[in-house]
Amino acid sequence: MKAVTQPRAFETREKILQAAARLFALKGYHDTKLDEVLGTAQVSKGAFFHQFRDREDLGFAVLDWHMEKRRQLLDAIEQELPLAKQADPLQHVFRRLDAIQEMVHRRENCKGGCIIGNMSMALSDCHDGFRKRLAECFDEMAQEFLPHLEAAARQGRVTRRTNTSELARYVVTVIEGAIMQARTLGDAKLLPRQLAYLKEHLKKCLVP
Repeated sequence: MKAVTQPRAFETREKILQAAARLFALKGYHDTKLDEVLGTAQVSKGAFFHQFRDREDLGFAVLDWHMEKRRQLLDAIEQELPLAKQADPLQHVFRRLDAIQEMVHRRENCKGGCIIGNMSMALSDCHDGFRKRLAECFDEMAQEFLPHLEAAARQGRVTRRTNTSELARYVVTVIEGAIMQARTLGDAKLLPRQLAYLKEHLKKCLVP
């Protein structure tokens, strides 16, 4: 019986997480009612409470689920992109930026904003637990770039002081801000332009 119910439970959990993620991205955490999640996922309240303690527990689970799916998708896209034969560390940074650009392009027809950005604006001032978890999400994004930025700084023997941790956070700031502005302005080419400027700035910072 256990071997039968476990896959079914996993499928139910995935349906709930997918539905909640779509609604949080479209309407925000506060404006998404539990009944909407259940209706979209087509599951019962009993099935929901078998998986999650409450709506807050669901919110944390959505963040974990989103970050895992994001990482998997970016890794897969990155493997499809060409890499120079003698790629220096900065080229690895650029490759990740190209993967992010491609990911956003693939999601152009999806309604709703960035779950991390939406929930950060809605919850950081009123829920310390969510604020800390969301901060970890941004830190995780920055960590994707930090090792290669540090390697680029060492390889370039940059003499001026360069705080690669802050530089990694700056990269995330540009990405998230550009995604938000591109959607607000209805300009699909804004993100590619901003990432091109970002690449030039990183070269100036890390290539002597």
